[in-house]
Amino acid sequence: MKHLDNLTIHRFRGLRDLNLQDLGQINILVGGNNSGKTSVLEAISTYCRPLDPLEWLNTSWRREIKSSRKPQLDALRWLFPQNSEVSHVHVYEGETYVSSNGDFPVTELRAIYREFEGVSQLGEAENSSESQLEIDEIEFDNILRGAELELKVATISDPEELSVKFEIWENQRFVNRKNRSTAVLPIDTVTPFSHRIEQLQISLLSEVILLGIKPEVIKLLQQMDSEITDLVILSQTGKRPSLYIDHKRVGISPLSAFGDGVRRLLFIALTLVKVEGGVLLIDEIETAIHTVALGSSFAWIVDWCQRLDVQLFATTHSLEAIDAMLEASDSETDLVLYRLEKKESQTKAIRLERERLQRLREDLGQEVRV
Repeated sequence: MKHLDNLTIHRFRGLRDLNLQDLGQINILVGGNNSGKTSVLEAISTYCRPLDPLEWLNTSWRREIKSSRKPQLDALRWLFPQNSEVSHVHVYEGETYVSSNGDFPVTELRAIYREFEGVSQLGEAENSSESQLEIDEIEFDNILRGAELELKVATISDPEELSVKFEIWENQRFVNRKNRSTAVLPIDTVTPFSHRIEQLQISLLSEVILLGIKPEVIKLLQQMDSEITDLVILSQTGKRPSLYIDHKRVGISPLSAFGDGVRRLLFIALTLVKVEGGVLLIDEIETAIHTVALGSSFAWIVDWCQRLDVQLFATTHSLEAIDAMLEASDSETDLVLYRLEKKESQTKAIRLERERLQRLREDLGQEVRV
């Protein structure tokens, strides 16, 4: 199923009026460096959770290593189109605009970011909320830099915009005090380094076990190491359980003892289950996967996207990855490749459906990335 059918990114980061028409269930984004591939994933991520400011904050930080992240306002600002004529020294104002149609009821999302200076009203009790981001606090000062994030959504059933506003303060934890919106599509993002810096949730493996698909996940990991026999949850201290792998040769070992490829595929598999009925975003899908294992790994991903009703958007720089995706799919697979081309201030998408893509690659051997 295609939750998003046609998507137009009118304004988002450096993207202007980018049309992705007739999306497939499996969508591959290619293009040169700085063509906007990752920005497309970020626009989709915020569009699927349009009234959730935490999604905006997390998206703004996703490109950065946690230990060297920019301050939250500096990172958030850059999701919005920049204007060289506007001074960035004190305050900044920007707006994004994305529209779409499909099964997801949201038709338009506008976000307005306005910086200001003032005194934060956040209290200590709010700062202990479980919904906070992991942000180190600093000493309270008289004047702080802040920003108002105004999110406006139009839906199929209610074309008049619903608008909510949030205040975000520099160097203070953000607390989402608004009611959760029902206009949400399950979505998650796998970055090229998610498997290294993010903790796999034990609950996700539990869900995989309850769904009866743990044997299928193990088959996926065996594409990297054929001697993997099981996934188990253990706690050596009796306090915090962790994921372990049962291996024919080395026995039960922590996941961290295995290479990037195993951890990457497991992270993708568990995240895919997490977004059942929604959207999965994978940046640089070929990362850490050896070319020999690309075809079989992608076949697993395509199969389970279909079984779990997940629409996939993935970027790649690799021609081998494109060929492997063709090999992993068949004539019935709703596979589309979009080549992003940046011309002056606008980015255009060249659409290649599976049949044409296969003809260009297998029959003519053409380069389709740039």
